[in-house]
Formats: sequence, C-alpha cells, structure tokens
Amino acid sequence: MLFFHSFDISSPNRHLPSPRLSALALEQELRTRYIALQCIRRKNFGHPDLAGILATVYIIFLEDDGRNYEQIAGADLLGFLQLLLHDCTSQDTTGKNAWPLENEVNTLAVALLWFITSHSGLRQETQLRQRSIDILSYYAYAGFRYPCFTEPENMFYLSDKTKIAISNYGIYPPPRSTTMTVRYFGDQTRFTLPPIAPFAILSQFARAEEFPLKVPFGLPANRQEALTAGILFGPTKEDIEHFNDHCNTRLICSRSGDPPVDGFLKSQTHDPDWSRSLTSVLSTTPSYYVPGTLSGYWRGSSMMPYLDFYKSMLSSAEAPSTLPSFGRFPLYVRFREYYCYSPTPPVPVEEGANALFNAFLPQGCRWYEIKDGIELVGKNNSFRTKYVPFRPQQNSPQCSDAQDPSHGREIRDVIIVGETEEPYASAWNGYKYIGRVRPSDGLVILVRGPHDTHADQLGRALFRGYVISSCNFVGRWRSISTGEQPAEWECIFSMSKLASTS
Repeated sequence: MLFFHSFDISSPNRHLPSPRLSALALEQELRTRYIALQCIRRKNFGHPDLAGILATVYIIFLEDDGRNYEQIAGADLLGFLQLLLHDCTSQDTTGKNAWPLENEVNTLAVALLWFITSHSGLRQETQLRQRSIDILSYYAYAGFRYPCFTEPENMFYLSDKTKIAISNYGIYPPPRSTTMTVRYFGDQTRFTLPPIAPFAILSQFARAEEFPLKVPFGLPANRQEALTAGILFGPTKEDIEHFNDHCNTRLICSRSGDPPVDGFLKSQTHDPDWSRSLTSVLSTTPSYYVPGTLSGYWRGSSMMPYLDFYKSMLSSAEAPSTLPSFGRFPLYVRFREYYCYSPTPPVPVEEGANALFNAFLPQGCRWYEIKDGIELVGKNNSFRTKYVPFRPQQNSPQCSDAQDPSHGREIRDVIIVGETEEPYASAWNGYKYIGRVRPSDGLVILVRGPHDTHADQLGRALFRGYVISSCNFVGRWRSISTGEQPAEWECIFSMSKLASTS
C-alpha cells in the first residue's frame, strides 16, 4: 500500500513478469527508492554507489505518471544536479584542458538534468545557465568523442564484430561505459546506460530557445507582401515569429494530475527508453520503436558549429576552454511511416562501408507513393516491395509492441519518408527525407535532400537520432559528400512532434 501511494506502478505492470512484483519485491524496491531519494535530498555526493543512486532515479523517471515526479521534485533533484555537474564533473586527466568523461555518473546526471528541466526552472537559472551550457556543449557538439548511439551507427544488424574506424583523433566510436548493475525490484539487474549526447543536446536547445531569433530590419511582414515585392523565397517577419512561438523543444516533466500525453499515459511515452535500458527484465518482446511515433508534423531547429572551430576541435587532443554560441536554423518536416509485414520480404539492407550514407537502403533503390502505401523498386528491378501505412485501432494512439493491431502480423521493417511543406519550404528551403528504423534499438537514420532536384547547392545530409520520450526527435546531422568517420563537421538537431490536439 505504501508503494502504491508513493510511486506509479503502471510501467512495471506492463513490463515485468508477475513474480517480480511480489509483496517482498515491492518492499525491497521501496527501500531502494527511499535510499536513493534520501541521498539526493542530503546531497551526498560521496555515496559509495552514486551511479546506482542516479540509475534508480533515472528508472523512476522512466516510470513516471505523476507520483514519481513529485517524489523526485520533493528531494530537490535539480539542486543536487546543479552542484554535481558544476563542481564534481569528472574529467579525463590527460592534457591541460580535459574533456569531461562519459562515465556512469556524468551520463546519468546529464540525462536527469533533462528530465527535471522545466520552463520555470529555466527562467530561474540565469546565474548558472552559462555554466550549464559550457558543460553540456562538449557532450552536445563533439560527435567524434561522444556519439549519439547505443551501438555503432554504421551497423544496421548488430553482430559481435563492431565496425571501428581509425582517424587522426583516435578510435571511432570511442569506448564508453555501456552497462552496470542496479538493484531493481529486489534483484541485481543489468542496466544499459543511454548515450550522454542526446540528453545534452536536448538541454542545449531548451536553453538556447530562451533567446528568440531577432527579426532583421527590412524583412517583408508576411508571404503576401514578399510575393508582391517579387521575393519568392526566404523568411518573412511572420515566419520568424512563427518559429519563435512554435518550434521549441517539448519539456516532459509533469506532476500528478496532469492530463495524459496525446491520450495515453506519461510512462508509455518512455517505453522505448525503458526498453533500451532494462531489456534484461522484460517479460515481452522489447519495443524500441513504437509504431506511429514519427507519423505527423515535426518542428524544431538545428545548431551548426563554425566549420573552422569544429576542425580545430577535431584535430586537438585537448578540449577547448569554452565553446562559442551557435545560431539556430528552423526545421519543419511532415513524416509518414510505412511498414513491411511478415511474410513479405523487406527491402534488402545495404551492406558495406558506405551503406550508412544511404540510410542502409540499396544504392539505386527508387520509391513511389501509390494509393495505399509506397512501392520500393531495386536497381534493374532486382526487387519490388510494397510497404503500407500503420493504422492503429480506434482509441489506441500507439501500440506497445511490434504488432500492428489492424493487421496482427509481425512488422519486418519500417520506412520513414518526409518533406518540408509550404509555407515553410518557401521560408526555409524545401527538403525531402527517406530512411529506416534500426530494429535493435530504434535508431532513426534518414537521408535528406533538396525537394527541388535543381537546388544542388543545398546538398544531401544524413540525420541520425532517437525519439526520446516519444515526443522529441534528437540527434546529429552531417553532410554525406564525404564518407569519413568520424564526420569532419557535424551539427545537432532537435524536433518536437505537434500534439494531436494542436
């Protein structure tokens, strides 16, 4: 009764086998959580298992439907993290200017900082904001040192043989802490650490968005005024105001009594993140990507570091003393999802050194929209495969496993297509996207190119990232004119899905 009164139980009920939720297990989990919250409240940075404490709080967040958040907020997690990150962040000991480490404590602290971020908290952190940005910037921008991925990005199907690249900087992807052991519902449980970069990127955008873009003098007031003046492309005052008002990162902290997100429980939005961390205790097939997640309208922005600065950072073994501020550029996309169901064979997965740069789709593959889906055709008609849209059941916005309820068949593959629609294409350039979802962890890999085939100057780019909490698509993008790894220049992006009620 005490556990049910203090913490949410919906997520454990969905994921865990019944023996893991016995009265004894609940008592032991209650004790584990109270010890963790007491450590946070007392700001005990010297706790012998600080990483385990933070991992417990991270799990509590992933299982939050309101009660969990109130427990965490009551322990003053934000104050704990501010002191921990500002004063205790452990760094590499080699070199005068040391890079912060991607170890267990730092990773979980940065992740928790994102989870606890609120609009009121952002407004109150004025004195600490720059220090937070300085710490987060290293993790966000240095893609060659802090990859965005749980597993190497250049592998679609994981194997024992990790593909490693050697550059002037060193090994890519660099070695990082990936697993640890935590006490969870009475048992010692393997916990997989998330990569630190996505959470650092989200926190960077949340802070950058506190400073709206300024409207340059002389811009047309709106699209009609621009067309009257003979200006066909480029932003207007109205476009910039829309970007400032509607392209912000979606924060996720909530309190008990908050309405469900898009019609389903808050903890359900974290199910893919929960699966990536606690697959070992799942009683069902893990759900790394929930069907229907990307379908819809997404808005956000990217931040692009200066090319010369990035190259100097890439070529140096030491971290820069500070990172400069970088401007934001708007992103507007409407995504659509298409599925291949068993027993239909999916589009072959491209293999080889450059497979990643075509989103693991075969070279020369073409696709066409047809009446009830899309058709993908291989070079020289080597294959022809039809993918169909996802159609969830009524009153079921998302499905929690790899079954489409309208078909009852196993999903073999997910193809994502997207485009920038008007009026945003006229303001910020028109792009089209195509890619697929990696089944092992839900990584989304997309190739972006100009919608107008004559606009070659816009170039082709590779977007890779995760949908965090089912509402923020976050990661990095890079030019694919060259295939070096790590990238010679890489940018960060964050896009948020418009709520169904918007």
